[in-house]
Amino acid sequence: MSRLTAYQVFIRLYSEYSQGMAKGCRSFPGVKLLALIWWLISGISAVYGIERPFPEDGGPTEISCVLVVLDLDEISDANQNFTVNVFTVFRWNDPREAHSGEANIKKSMEEVWFPNLIFLNRQRIWSSMGQFVEITPEGDVIYRRQFWGDFSQPMNLHDFPFDTQTFSVQVVSAGSEDADEVTLIQNPTATSFVTDKYSVADWKVLGSESKSSVLEMPNGATTSMFEIEFTAQRLSNHYVVKVIAPLLMIVLLSWVVFWLNPSEGGSQLGVAVTSFLTVIAYHVALSSKLPEISYLTRLDVFVFCGTILVFLAMIEVVVTTGLAQKGRVEVARWLDRVCRLVFPVLLMLSGCYAFWWH
Repeated sequence: MSRLTAYQVFIRLYSEYSQGMAKGCRSFPGVKLLALIWWLISGISAVYGIERPFPEDGGPTEISCVLVVLDLDEISDANQNFTVNVFTVFRWNDPREAHSGEANIKKSMEEVWFPNLIFLNRQRIWSSMGQFVEITPEGDVIYRRQFWGDFSQPMNLHDFPFDTQTFSVQVVSAGSEDADEVTLIQNPTATSFVTDKYSVADWKVLGSESKSSVLEMPNGATTSMFEIEFTAQRLSNHYVVKVIAPLLMIVLLSWVVFWLNPSEGGSQLGVAVTSFLTVIAYHVALSSKLPEISYLTRLDVFVFCGTILVFLAMIEVVVTTGLAQKGRVEVARWLDRVCRLVFPVLLMLSGCYAFWWH
């Protein structure tokens, strides 16, 4: 059952009382007090008379919903949220609002029964369009509004950057209205959907679905929920070109030491250390794009394997340099030739483990 707030009750009663006094009632003794009592009684009766419209079968009041995602602006892995522009249409029938006019009329939301609708997973949103509803001659109440803002969405990033995520915008009937009083359903004459053109560049929307469900609260109460859910696939070309490919080049660069003279330990060690520090910088750069999760993504595993290979190449430089200084140059060169074959095999196994087996 919906009620006006205490502030709205006060404003309504005071306004009615002031209008009555302005009509000349103040000129009669005692009329002020009687008028005040009358307007209080009529006002309170009007306020508490705004109950939900009860269907003839005595069931819950049905709110038909349409959610249209006009634009998908951003998906943030680090913040675990997404930014969308959503247009909403809510419609229900209230026979008390039927009128004899031929066209729809507009009323303030305070003048009609209105369900307590909120976005369940919103973080911060802004809205446009006025605070009013349209009412058809048959008593259908239509509420339209556009929202833009951030919505929270936990993501499973195990497959990053080749992952597919599911996002949803959820509307619930909150407050004192449980699932037995108000039910949110898909509008049978309209469709909720996600637009084909959106601002985010590194994701592709694969499909969307709207559905109704019953949400159980921690205190045992239930409330009706309506949501539009869409699946999006990350376009990984950016990470392949700007992350994976440069990392491969750094790893391959570290293998140059296998072709250098073992007697030139300074040159070999300089190449190995530079490669190792560059890989560490990659770790730092990637950490700013992901949340502090307790598991490794596929890209994390590949970068970690590449780091190990660069570190092993640096260890091999130390070993071969030591052998060359002891006069065992041929053994050092044999070890370099072995590493020329072993390290590429280890790199391919690392890639298979990170992107297929992990």
